[in-house]
Amino acid sequence: MSNALDHELSMMKKVLVIAYHYPPLGGGGVFRTLKFTKYLPQFGFKPYVLTVKNAMYHIRDPSLLEDIHPEVRVIRTFSWEHKLFAMPFYRLRTTPKWIFIPEINIGWLPFAVYRGKKLIEEEGIDIIYATAPVYTSLLIGYLIKRKTGKPLVIDFRDPWTDNPFAKYPTKLHERIEKKMEEKIVTSADYVIVVDDPMKNSFIKKYPLTKSKIEVITNGFDPGDFKNLKIYKQTNKFRITYTGSLYGMHTANSFLIALKKLTEEKAHLREELEVMFIGNYGRETALLVKKFGLEDVIKLVRYMSHSECIEVMLNSDTLLLLITEDWALTGKLFEYLASRRPILAIAPEKGVAANIIRSIEAGMVVPPDNIELIKEAIFNFYEMWKQGKLVTTTGDITKYDRVFLTQRLAKIFDLVLNT
Repeated sequence: MSNALDHELSMMKKVLVIAYHYPPLGGGGVFRTLKFTKYLPQFGFKPYVLTVKNAMYHIRDPSLLEDIHPEVRVIRTFSWEHKLFAMPFYRLRTTPKWIFIPEINIGWLPFAVYRGKKLIEEEGIDIIYATAPVYTSLLIGYLIKRKTGKPLVIDFRDPWTDNPFAKYPTKLHERIEKKMEEKIVTSADYVIVVDDPMKNSFIKKYPLTKSKIEVITNGFDPGDFKNLKIYKQTNKFRITYTGSLYGMHTANSFLIALKKLTEEKAHLREELEVMFIGNYGRETALLVKKFGLEDVIKLVRYMSHSECIEVMLNSDTLLLLITEDWALTGKLFEYLASRRPILAIAPEKGVAANIIRSIEAGMVVPPDNIELIKEAIFNFYEMWKQGKLVTTTGDITKYDRVFLTQRLAKIFDLVLNT
């Protein structure tokens, strides 16, 4: 039995996974890579995760370390970065991109390239996979490919130069990054993106990618939903939001609608509980206070991933906040897996809205229509009050992380056999 297992392990192909965000780091950017590496051994690939030792990133969730598959080897390298480097820029209300291109994490590049090349030579690694953001990861993958000749698959969790949140100090800086993106994307052996709008954007910019680009969405891990406590809460109608709020991505419309609703129907204050879990931002806390909603809204800065899912499962409605048509937060798929109805304040023709409607997982309301948002909140409340708020039952199999990882493994095999 032991010999058979040893033979099976020796037959596994090896993939170098370049990912800045990996446990014990937490937050939404971690899960895609973590789950891919968790399930890749099932499909014949042993991951070697090249990540950062001293990440300049404040979200930590050590509980996620337990989810790393025993076959995964994690290699952590130093990065020449520190928040003090960024401090002068933030004090001047400008961007560190004046010096750090494509981002302040570029100090990871020399250490990661050196270690990655060495790993490939020592371990006989077959293929390179780099995921972004941070976009420095893609540069690292590109340089290691050039040094070793190994094929490179790149993964975009967010757009790079087309990202509406991207700010460039000058046109020259923008041109430099666009040239970086073009060189990396066109040199890669395969490109993976999380949604169709991003795929279409890349094909339009770089027509040669049409034959080597594929959408693999984010998803949910069924294992994350096991052995959690489900309790009956009957005295309050609970709406829960999980995730980050920043920049244009805010809860303003929802909070304004909630303020108006509780003014019109004061009794709701006794029966309504809204939870924001995660990096909800300074603006959210200020608006809660300004609107006098402290007795209705509970702000929770940090929960472990499993605790967060448990709260979702014990909520009556889940709140999704999206401002852009193309945006598709990874949190949506865990919302779907929880089977709780979703109140999505999102563009009606956006990617997220289409998914929610396709499996009848909730209600979509445009962010600029305060009256409709107010009505939607009250409608969900009334259904709960009448005992008519039920779990959703649409087919979500194609968003299972195991299935998604199998698709990734097939791309690796395709690239290796080309």
